[in-house]
Amino acid sequence: MPVRVIIFRHIFVWLIFIGYETAFIFFTLHYLGPVFHYILFYSLNICLFYATAHIILDYAFFKTAKPYLIAFTLIAVEMAIYLLIKFVIDFFLAKSSAGTGRHVVFDRLYVITNIWRGLYFIGLSIAYWSMLYMIRFKERNHVMERAQLKAVAENLELENKYIIAENAYLQNQISRHLLFNSLNFIYNAVHRLSDRAGKGVMLLAEIMRYSLVSSEDNRTVPLTTEVEQIEKLIELSRLRFEEAFFIRFRKKGRLNNIRILPLVLITLVENMVKHGDLGEADCPALILLERTESTLIFETRNKKRSSSPHRKCGIGLKNINKRLVNFYQDRFSITVVDSNGEFSVTLILHL
Repeated sequence: MPVRVIIFRHIFVWLIFIGYETAFIFFTLHYLGPVFHYILFYSLNICLFYATAHIILDYAFFKTAKPYLIAFTLIAVEMAIYLLIKFVIDFFLAKSSAGTGRHVVFDRLYVITNIWRGLYFIGLSIAYWSMLYMIRFKERNHVMERAQLKAVAENLELENKYIIAENAYLQNQISRHLLFNSLNFIYNAVHRLSDRAGKGVMLLAEIMRYSLVSSEDNRTVPLTTEVEQIEKLIELSRLRFEEAFFIRFRKKGRLNNIRILPLVLITLVENMVKHGDLGEADCPALILLERTESTLIFETRNKKRSSSPHRKCGIGLKNINKRLVNFYQDRFSITVVDSNGEFSVTLILHL
């Protein structure tokens, strides 16, 4: 709610309250004092009202360990200050109207009367503060309920996604057994006729087994295991393309005792084999794997094909980037350079 609206409402309520008390005094006692006196005393009482609510009670109940004791002590001090200010105002008003015979005596009756008046406004202030506290409490509960409902909805969505993924996994299990049984049959049937074809089937089976087993979860695998699968993919590709396949795989640094997210490096190599021109001896494709003191650098660089039977949609790179973000968060960088004649991908993992 805008501040101007709140201020206007407070002023409106105080005008009604002051009008009510003034009318009550006029119709019961048939007396009306100077307007200046009303402004002075009601200003003091209004200050007492807001000081109690927004200074004393807010401080005692929101910033201290013993709110009731602190609130009682501060209100007692506040009442003493209120009495002192009230007496000073009454004294100077009586002195300014000396001709009327009015005088002020700080006796028991004066103290009790003004304490009662002060407690009256303090009571109103406590009621006002309690109302505000209940509104804040209700709004906070409303926000918490909305947050809980949102969390429940998100959990239900996650459960649904888990069920879908589990069903897909079970279907994949069926397809997996069918795939490997079929590959074993093809291998047994083919290798008698051609060692080269049989070796290709065996390499494909091993790569598929690694791919399916590694995709079951996000557990890391040894870097050397991923490198072995890359070498098998390269060997399989040599069998496919025979002499028209030129690629260099360079490894630098110690690659032992490093674990990485599976199927990232091999997917980059598979994209290169699928979309790149690897048939020129003078311009071979390059795979570079380098381990420095704190980073692992993996780069693929190849000549682009003038035309490709495979449609380029970038899904492989997008999926890799999503997996890297989920697992490594800000501990990686991936750079793709697509120039006129060359395509390269550089992945840097911070160990």
